[in-house]
Amino acid sequence: MDSSYDQTRMNVEDDRLSSLPDGLIHKILSFISIKHAVQTSVLSSRWRFIWSSMPYLNFSRDDFSLLPKFSKFVTHVLSDRNNQTEVSSVKLSLHGEDTDAFVKQIINYAFSHNIQTLNVASLIKNDVEIPMLKQWFTQG
Repeated sequence: MDSSYDQTRMNVEDDRLSSLPDGLIHKILSFISIKHAVQTSVLSSRWRFIWSSMPYLNFSRDDFSLLPKFSKFVTHVLSDRNNQTEVSSVKLSLHGEDTDAFVKQIINYAFSHNIQTLNVASLIKNDVEIPMLKQWFTQG
């Protein structure tokens, strides 16, 4: 086959994914952790900031060997995210000795951006008390 044909065919195939609407790309990226979604920014200039407007945030402590690295990453994501975009879903997977303040930072951010779904999976050794959540569940 002609190499120019192969190159054109490859460009068309690459372009199909990049030409999808942001909402569909966000939905596809919602199935992976936010760490991996951020890593897609190297794919092309179209993907460089697509993660920053995702309404789905999936933070997994499993992606990081040390809590300080996870904490730094979460702070980076929350501070560099497009604050005009509401957060429809947050998945938070924790283990080890994650701190109350760290968990509260993520949850407070989510609530301040009109969260619709919150999923917290925790294997934390210490009890984490989140007064905001108590208030929601004790209102009758």
